[in-house]
Amino acid sequence: MKIQLFLLFLFTNIIFSQKLTEELVPVVTEGSDKVYINAIGVENFTGDDIFVWAVTEHSTPITIESIESKISKTKTYYLLNQKLVKYSILFIIYYDDANNVLASYDYNRNTNVEAYQYNYPIWNNSVEHAILNKCVKIIEAKKSRSSSENK
Repeated sequence: MKIQLFLLFLFTNIIFSQKLTEELVPVVTEGSDKVYINAIGVENFTGDDIFVWAVTEHSTPITIESIESKISKTKTYYLLNQKLVKYSILFIIYYDDANNVLASYDYNRNTNVEAYQYNYPIWNNSVEHAILNKCVKIIEAKKSRSSSENK
């Protein structure tokens, strides 16, 4: 009995001690929808590819034919390429106004074929363009800090 209680205590502490953290940085806050990125880990990207979660808070809930409830928030996992100026959506999660998950879709595919890896162009003045610019600023800020610390 004591061993079972100890194991229960041990596993409960391990499970509940894990923290899911986000560092949401504003990208687009003017207008109707507000867009943020989770900046945790963005500064560590060194190549042309950047993987980032973006959170869109919809001022007016949106509807999608396949989802019965209204969508108040969307989380999108992007693959952005600086050199090609293209992106793909790898994963998307829809939430209601109580922050309950309504649906999620996995679009990730294992391929190195550029035409399949990046589905969309990043247009100037688009949300994706603003997200890419914010990511690049975060990466450049880390490079600046690192070079000034190494002097």
